[in-house]
Amino acid sequence: MSHSPVGADSGAPKPAYREGWSRVSDLIETGGSLSGRERNCCYLNLGGPGRFADVSYASGLDFPDDARAVAAVDWDHDGDLDLWVTNRTAPRLRFLRNNGTPGHAGLAVRLQGARGNRDAIGARLELRGAGKSDGSIYRSVQAGTGYLAQSSKWVHFGTAGETAARDLVVHWPGGAVETIPGLQPGGRYRVVEGTGQAVRQPERRVTLAGGALKSLPATQRARIALIEHLPLTGLHYQDHSDRDQLVQSRGPLLVNLWATWCLPCVSELKEFSERSNDLQRAGLDVLALSVDGLKDRTLIPAGPIVSFLKKHEVKFPAGRVTAETVDRLDVLHDTLLSTRTRLDEKLTLPVPSSFLLDADGRLAVIYKGPVSVETLLADAARLEQAPDNATVYPGRWFLRPHGLGGVVLRVADRMVRRGHLDDALSYARLAADLVGRNGNPFGLRHRVAGALVDLGNAWDERKQAGRSEEAYQLAYQLEPLNPTALTNLGNLRYRRGDLRAAEQFYRDALAQDPDQLQAHVNLGNIHLQQRRLPAAIEHFRNAVRIGPRFPPAHFLLGLALLRQGQRETARNHFQEALRLDPNYGDARSKLEALGGTVRGGGGS
Repeated sequence: MSHSPVGADSGAPKPAYREGWSRVSDLIETGGSLSGRERNCCYLNLGGPGRFADVSYASGLDFPDDARAVAAVDWDHDGDLDLWVTNRTAPRLRFLRNNGTPGHAGLAVRLQGARGNRDAIGARLELRGAGKSDGSIYRSVQAGTGYLAQSSKWVHFGTAGETAARDLVVHWPGGAVETIPGLQPGGRYRVVEGTGQAVRQPERRVTLAGGALKSLPATQRARIALIEHLPLTGLHYQDHSDRDQLVQSRGPLLVNLWATWCLPCVSELKEFSERSNDLQRAGLDVLALSVDGLKDRTLIPAGPIVSFLKKHEVKFPAGRVTAETVDRLDVLHDTLLSTRTRLDEKLTLPVPSSFLLDADGRLAVIYKGPVSVETLLADAARLEQAPDNATVYPGRWFLRPHGLGGVVLRVADRMVRRGHLDDALSYARLAADLVGRNGNPFGLRHRVAGALVDLGNAWDERKQAGRSEEAYQLAYQLEPLNPTALTNLGNLRYRRGDLRAAEQFYRDALAQDPDQLQAHVNLGNIHLQQRRLPAAIEHFRNAVRIGPRFPPAHFLLGLALLRQGQRETARNHFQEALRLDPNYGDARSKLEALGGTVRGGGGS
């Protein structure tokens, strides 16, 4: 992590850092494992340097979890250390009770600083030998005990079942040293700096019942409630007169996707119709949109759908959903609960699927498979509660979540990948607005700027320079020191022939990131056109250093060197450009003009 930014506002991270995290995110989204699907490991210290035994299986710790952190604490106050383990995969949290040494009660000490920091971070403790042992055990108070972990500040000493009292020597962070006699194994002591004594704490035993994780059967049916309601951009459908309509809600609205050939859909629509009065009293509207024909990317005529609805006495508005709307809804589902195995894979929502929107048209709940009217009524009632009281799961808020910006950003990213660029811009703008209102949690500003750059690139590939410039400018406004946004803005000016503006953008980009390949190439080209050969050669050499397998960098360096009279060195770079790209006609022409052998061949 050598390219990690020092702080959230310390400037744009290096491209290698961004690329690394992007690949990690892609790996996770496609079902990959950060730990390579390794089982957890546990090693037993056998005494002496380098003497450990693998007791993973015997200890019961060898879970096939994608574990991230472990913290040790005597949770049940029985004198030995238990473990809390967090995982990226389910279960997200495991408690592992230590029952391996019954009767071997350890000794625990909690320090409180008086002259230095109150938690005595940095203190070193020595428990001197007594009775059977004449050695000492050393511990320290740490602010962190491993990756993403903080174990208990109660310092634990294993005493191997001994009963003789021991002396404790405390080296406090400020340099003071105290020796405290008479600590009894099995006791828990609190030591305040400067008092010279350890106060034994009352015994407290905790009884913990064993638990087991229940394995739920795989199903396509689920209720996915959003903690933060997600704004929706324009969703469209076709009415029975083949007119395009915008999905709009005057109150809570259920958008239900169904098909004439789907028996669960028919049962669900029947229940909705039979209990339409209950739904109306709750203020909940239903819009039933048929997906018939979408498998072939076509909308079937309205006639058969209308006949089906009349036959089954459906009493609420209906229509036919467009493939684009289904794909947008699929992106939202993908963002909240990805089950892809490839990045280019599109998810397929089951039929029926429903989307509950609140009165402001924001997505509140996704239902995969049939949903009962009772569930809808309960969820509609929650929508009417004040935000501080509305909970989508049992319990109460400890802290209100503030993660909407990250979710919106992920939606924007997926909209770009799926080609819905206008929607992506709407979500990226919203994410930028949330950054402005809520600060910059978890470096969100840079991530939003990166999403806008990706959006600009997508529009650039479609030859929509005006739209791409709009996205790049938004990224630049959000993060003026973003080197990729600066480079891309320079590229647009360069193509328009505004070389002065392009040069300034490139210089600003290279001031933030000296390894911006395209900035070096185009800045070198500008110098080459203006006959500033030494400056052009310097930039082209940097381009070759950054992209040694980029043929144009070698060709342009060769061209600049040739104009400076360095024929042989230029020949070598023309030859390398041709080796990397045997179809590079300009490189071949230059070599033929210089005379000698022209060697082709593909790069390895």
